[in-house]
Amino acid sequence: MVLLFNPVASRQASSAGTIDVPLHGGFGPGHVAFGVRDEELPEWSAHLIRHGVAIERTIDWPGGGRSLYFRDPAGNSLELATPQIWGFKR
Repeated sequence: MVLLFNPVASRQASSAGTIDVPLHGGFGPGHVAFGVRDEELPEWSAHLIRHGVAIERTIDWPGGGRSLYFRDPAGNSLELATPQIWGFKR
C-alpha cells in the first residue's frame, strides 16, 4: 500500500481516534514508481487520459523497458514502469 497525502493537510496536528498521528507532510517533488507489465502500459495510458490525467512523458529506456509519468493532485510524480528497466525479464 502506498499512501499519498496532501502535504499541507498532513502537516497539521491530527489524531486517529485516541492515537496522536505524527506530522508527515513532505514538501517538494516526490516520486513513486509502480511496476506494470509491458502489455498493460497502453491500457494504463488510455485509462489516465479518460480520467483527465495528463501524461507528462513516456520513455523507451535504452537498456529496455518503458516508463509513463504523470502527476497526482498534490503534484507528486508517479511512474508506471515495466520491470525490464531494473533488469527483470517480466
